[in-house]
Amino acid sequence: MAKDLTIDDIAIGDNAVFERTWTAEDEDAFAALSGNFNPLHTDEAYAQTTKFGHRLVFGMHVAITCSALVGMYLPGKRCLCLRQNLAFKQPIFINDTVSVKGVVQAKSKSTGILEIEIFVTKDKVEVVGGTMTVQVLD
Repeated sequence: MAKDLTIDDIAIGDNAVFERTWTAEDEDAFAALSGNFNPLHTDEAYAQTTKFGHRLVFGMHVAITCSALVGMYLPGKRCLCLRQNLAFKQPIFINDTVSVKGVVQAKSKSTGILEIEIFVTKDKVEVVGGTMTVQVLD
């Protein structure tokens, strides 16, 4: 169940974290939903011929998981995502487990807007980083 934080409940430095693992079935379902059947993400035989050696998790699947961070944990159900800026630093492979963390960096009580820094790590190494701007609705 989504948290239900108001702008008054949130302070700079507040954070939330959860883990996520993507399976081959998850990526196949994402391909069907998105219409993107890029073989780097959907075909193990093809992916083995690339410099990565295995299927990769879709970057947009990771971005959606960052959306889940703000929509479910910080701030939760009152969240409206206004902007997301992510840098993909290292690949995430099928069956990798990552930690998704958000930390409040700035807060405007008058507008209800939060700036949240995003850290996606695998084996304690940052693989995706960035920021999200969200509005906490009344």
